Amino acid sequence: MFFSSISIAFFLYSGEVSRNAFYILTYISIIYFCYWVFKIDKKMHLYLLPTLVFLLGASKLVWLLLTSSPEFPLVAHHYQISGKRMVLGYFVLYCIQRNLSQWRISFKAASIASYILFVLLIMISVTNAVLYLKTGERVKVNSDAATSGAYMFVLFSMLTIYCLRRFTPKLYRPLCLAALILSVINLLATETRSALLFYGLFIIFCLVHDLFYGKKAHKKLFAAIILTTVAFALFLAKPYYNPALERMDAIQQEVTLYTQGQNNSSVGARLSLWKSAWYSFKHHPLGQSVDSRNALATRYIVQHENSNQEALNNIQFHTHNDLLDTLSLQGIFGGIIMLAFFIALLLWPFKMFPGSQAFLLLSLPVVFFSQGDCQFYNRESPYLMILVLGFLMMLRLVDVPKSRAETLPD
Repeated sequence: MFFSSISIAFFLYSGEVSRNAFYILTYISIIYFCYWVFKIDKKMHLYLLPTLVFLLGASKLVWLLLTSSPEFPLVAHHYQISGKRMVLGYFVLYCIQRNLSQWRISFKAASIASYILFVLLIMISVTNAVLYLKTGERVKVNSDAATSGAYMFVLFSMLTIYCLRRFTPKLYRPLCLAALILSVINLLATETRSALLFYGLFIIFCLVHDLFYGKKAHKKLFAAIILTTVAFALFLAKPYYNPALERMDAIQQEVTLYTQGQNNSSVGARLSLWKSAWYSFKHHPLGQSVDSRNALATRYIVQHENSNQEALNNIQFHTHNDLLDTLSLQGIFGGIIMLAFFIALLLWPFKMFPGSQAFLLLSLPVVFFSQGDCQFYNRESPYLMILVLGFLMMLRLVDVPKSRAETLPD
């Protein structure tokens, strides 16, 4: 619980601290995995989600062994690191699921973890807001790109708000309100449209949920604070958020331009890349190297997508869709594993735990953002998802005191 919370909290602030905590956690998990499998259980359990995580990582490493990509070594480098971390993450998830019926975690430990996440959310948001005001450039939130940083921040913020809501019952309203405001500020600094849209829906859900299920005390006060904050932002902070709003307004225009043959835009590039990925997959349904995929995709973009320059610039990295990107490189078998993981992530937690809606905080953003970008290509994103999954599983084991049980929200 300690190493998971530290690694998650520092993921978008200090990659070195986050990775070191993750590796320590995996080493501990491997030791206990060997102890339980060879000493206690005398067998290895095939738990669904941990096994799919292992298969995702192993499939990347096997693909690397079977193909070579001298012209695009960066893709192989990303696949190697992300695959290795997913295989290591398997041991963490296995140990957690193996002990679901035996472990109990104190309410105090969960509260401390919640405060750690909240403090780092403040530090991340303030740091990036200051950087954005100084440079005027989209912030990357300690990531390779502004988009991937925004996606991971949405996941981190939603987890933090859930923890505050669940394990700081006396102060949850002001803390959650502060977290929401800071998160919006940070996401505006990334100017990532899909993240802003998704997080906007999350805010609406939070407000409606608190209206119907929150404590009766102070509802009117906090509603007034929210309205005042929104009015203040709309009136005084327009120079800060205006670039993000302009990018939001441009979505429909980019779609219209694409239908007219002018596809050199963010949305147009994605559509061209998706088509080129499917075209590449049809030529090599059992998988191929990056060199082969990119040659086919480039040929398709030049011939059928009006030589979309934005798409040609991005094809050297990935095709902006996890499922299509996996199909185009690892073939049908890799695509089946990826699709099975998405389905299991959406459905399996409800079988493990009754009333486990909290797992949607992980599965919904992961599945949603994977349709417009490649999170499993990234070196960092996969291990954060694994940590959050294990963290949510452990939160189901928190031993809630009877005196607090009635005050906790659902």
